[in-house]
Amino acid sequence: MYHSDLKLERGISPPSEGAEGRTLGYFSSKGGDTLCALFKFDYKKIMERNTDIPVCNTANTDKNVCVTLILILCLIFTSNINAQSIPAPSPQIAQNNTEVKKNNTPKQNQNKRQQQNRTKKNQQQKPPTKAQQKAATKEALEANSPIREEIQRYMGYETLPERYLSLPYDMTMNTNVNGGFVDIGYLLLMFVPVVLLLGFLRKPQYGIAIMVVSLVILSISTTTSFGIKRGIKDPINVDENVDNYIEAIPFWKLPVSVTCAHVYRKLCYIYEPVHNAIMPYSGKSDAITYPLLTLLFVLCFFLLQKRLEDYDKTTTSIVNFLYMFTFVWWILASGIIWYGYLILALGFALIVAALSKYGSDTSRLKKVAFGLFAFTAFSWVVMGYVYRISNHHFVTEDSAKLLFDIPSVKYQTGEFDEGDVINNLLPGVEKALDDINANPNALIYRVGTFIPYFIKENDRRVLQDNQLGFFHKMTQNFKDRVTLTEALKASGYRYILVDLNTSSIDKTPEKSLTVKFNSFLGYLFGNQDLELLATNRVITLTPSGSSNPIYTHGVFGNVHKSGTFAVYKIK
Repeated sequence: MYHSDLKLERGISPPSEGAEGRTLGYFSSKGGDTLCALFKFDYKKIMERNTDIPVCNTANTDKNVCVTLILILCLIFTSNINAQSIPAPSPQIAQNNTEVKKNNTPKQNQNKRQQQNRTKKNQQQKPPTKAQQKAATKEALEANSPIREEIQRYMGYETLPERYLSLPYDMTMNTNVNGGFVDIGYLLLMFVPVVLLLGFLRKPQYGIAIMVVSLVILSISTTTSFGIKRGIKDPINVDENVDNYIEAIPFWKLPVSVTCAHVYRKLCYIYEPVHNAIMPYSGKSDAITYPLLTLLFVLCFFLLQKRLEDYDKTTTSIVNFLYMFTFVWWILASGIIWYGYLILALGFALIVAALSKYGSDTSRLKKVAFGLFAFTAFSWVVMGYVYRISNHHFVTEDSAKLLFDIPSVKYQTGEFDEGDVINNLLPGVEKALDDINANPNALIYRVGTFIPYFIKENDRRVLQDNQLGFFHKMTQNFKDRVTLTEALKASGYRYILVDLNTSSIDKTPEKSLTVKFNSFLGYLFGNQDLELLATNRVITLTPSGSSNPIYTHGVFGNVHKSGTFAVYKIK
């Protein structure tokens, strides 16, 4: 490890160790290959490597009304359960409630049976050894698919059929990727089944088919979503985590969360046999997923035509077009929201059109459905507005001010010039940009960041390597960082741009992007051939003989403010 021979500067610590105790850098002291080896591989081929990407009568009216009402309430309740909202069980709370559990003999028997089932399951599923984990990490790095790390994170990394079936729920709950740019709200997931069911009040056989399919998909979605949010690699073990929570938290302390946990637990009973039936025939790739999705598409299309029997040709054509478009997006778009904006617009419009006519209907059930939709739609708009203008979660304490982009507004009013805008968006980067733009022939190696937007001729000069696939291949050809830097320099590269939060988007189970980014940080750390031009990360240094820390800009050290970018110059 090349870190071991470096003399640490005062107050600066090396990057933390990566998986399995390995230091972030992995370059040896041996010499590298020749410069021409840098371009022996085809970068496009690296990008292409991805195997993953793949009628009731009058006597039964009351009964049907009750069943439908119960289903609507269940859909509303379960669709708004966020897997992340259930906190981890507290050992202290579990200890405080020991006496309550002792008095509940039936519950003890049930817990004993559940423990026996879990023991049997754990015996069947042996944990991987360290050698197997190391081999899996090496395989992930060798596969090195930027498409898997960037594109597939929107879709998820579950077993192939579950990945597709859970997609509507995952998009609604932001299970795979969090952020306002992928938030579509809950109205579609909540009311599409309701609209379908209301049309089959006189044809209960079709309503039952919709309920069965919805329940199976919901069980898959909630279980895999819970596992993803809690870092449970094998979703079949979700039931154990939920059981621990239910045992530790009394209902009166967190009634909503405990109720949600019980719903999750019941859905696990449906999920487990479905998962066990799929696993022998599926995995990261299979021959059953697309036939299964096609069969589901045909069955749902048949039900949809039955639902549209009483509508005119224009409405039928629009709905069928939307259905076809949704299916194509579902199997081809990898869960990326902006490829399906048409679904959101037409979907909301059709739901409003379908439910609005129920406001003056003589059926009490349909009136309730309309009122429920009006209330939830209004609540959604209000909550979205409050969320947007509030100081919320992890952005910044001043996030409420971001309702408008202040630097852009000041630039448009003439109060800011171009330099002021850049310094407000990326503090400290203007000097580095002046240096970069003063050398029009110098090439730039980029890992994330949107700094290239301010670089002249960025289409010709900037090499984009956001998932570090190019860097990983370079490390295979150049075994030490001195030779690697010389190769970059000989190829015309003079600057390195890096997003310091690159690893935060890594959703892969094997954390391949995190491993590569840690190695890249190891390359940057203490590299005497690189000069730090700019960064908005703030670190603290404590001089010898003094207890007062000094705040300065830097990448490695005791981080005071994490920052977002760093700009290096190759000497």
